Amino acid sequence: MKRILSSTEAKIDIYAAIRGRESLLLCLAAMMLFAASDVIAKLLSGTFHPLQIAWFRYSAASILLAVICLRAGLPAPSVASASQIIRGLGMAGATILLIAALSLQPVAEATALVFISPCLVTLLCVLILKERVPAKRRLGVAGGLLGVLVILRPGFAGYNPAALFSIASAACWATALVMTRRAVVADSLATTLAYSALTGFVLLSLTLPFVFLGLTLQQFVLSCATAVLWLAAHVAIAFAYRRPEVQVSRLAPVSYTHLLWATGFGYLTFGTMPDAMTVAGSVLIVASGLAALRASGPHERKL
Repeated sequence: MKRILSSTEAKIDIYAAIRGRESLLLCLAAMMLFAASDVIAKLLSGTFHPLQIAWFRYSAASILLAVICLRAGLPAPSVASASQIIRGLGMAGATILLIAALSLQPVAEATALVFISPCLVTLLCVLILKERVPAKRRLGVAGGLLGVLVILRPGFAGYNPAALFSIASAACWATALVMTRRAVVADSLATTLAYSALTGFVLLSLTLPFVFLGLTLQQFVLSCATAVLWLAAHVAIAFAYRRPEVQVSRLAPVSYTHLLWATGFGYLTFGTMPDAMTVAGSVLIVASGLAALRASGPHERKL
């Protein structure tokens, strides 16, 4: 009997390891897809308004939602609609502002500053959710903010005010993440996804008549490509994190490979490379984010 149990446990461990590796690969693929989508968005931003580019992304998400609803039925009504709408607005704002940031600065710099969002999440958890934050996580926040200052170089010749769009994008994303805590506790995942897609789509559709420009066939294909890549990245993340045997604490650091993909794609497409100050600031932000993650308790890492 003991042999049977030990054999069964071994099989479960092997299965969990395989699933964990698959989730890791899905996260890596998602970061590559996000970076590729951002590079195409930057190409389009020379001609089109960020609102129009973002509209294509949310159109793709809404089409996917419609397909899901046709197969599984309409999601249940929300019992926390205010939290859901704020979350949806935060996600849309993060998307729009990141595209604006990409239009005004190199891909690597715009992407690096967005990774201040974990530090902003910690600050918002204190202000909104009234959570107690350990000293190590407070140091992580301070280190991340220092990394931002290194990249921004306020008062120096290299200071680029356009970088504020990246920071604003990070702030919107952090707000969305904090509101996710409230939303998913009250509503189902399907309801949360519906609000995420439709809030951004409705908002952007209202603004589209004021910014829309006609597209050539090539521009239409590129617009669809940035939308499909962005949506595929989100789907890959969802599949990676939905597996119960996978620890979020093991997957979260993979998101920082987005910086590597952004730097590589930015160099191949635009011939740009981050300078020494940007690299130093990026290292500080990543190190601080990882330190804050390690300082979190097991229950926090699974959220």
